[in-house]
Amino acid sequence: MRKKWDSKEERYFGIGVFRPKNEENIGSLWRTAYIYGANFIFIIDAKYKKNTSDVLKVWSKIPLFQYESIDAFIQTVPYSCKIIGIEMDKRATPVKEFIHPERAIYLLGSEDNGLTKELKKKCQELVVLPGDESVNVAVAGSIVIFDRANKMDR
Repeated sequence: MRKKWDSKEERYFGIGVFRPKNEENIGSLWRTAYIYGANFIFIIDAKYKKNTSDVLKVWSKIPLFQYESIDAFIQTVPYSCKIIGIEMDKRATPVKEFIHPERAIYLLGSEDNGLTKELKKKCQELVVLPGDESVNVAVAGSIVIFDRANKMDR
């Protein structure tokens, strides 16, 4: 007899930042990621030190992966998982129109420079948030996570 799979069993996502500027933003993103069901978070080309304001102890609930380089990150992307870049780019799909894949890794750029050309090429899709100016990286990540949670529950 075949098991009937609930599509929720085939979903997962992670979110991370390339060259984050400060640890507080990673801590905020980590907390939002945990609350809204992310499976992991990550940083590329940066180090993270434990934040003393982590009252939920999210470090013990979902992992934070630290990659030394773009190549090290790319080598760990799971099979059948799309990399979704969050970036102000004319090719990007507005988040309100975006259909989130079952398995995704959301990638945010540094606050100062966004995603590099190299990283944009590694993304299967790009998504843009509303507005003419960029927002704080933790805020941008939280908006994407919230959008995914709302749309995937339908």
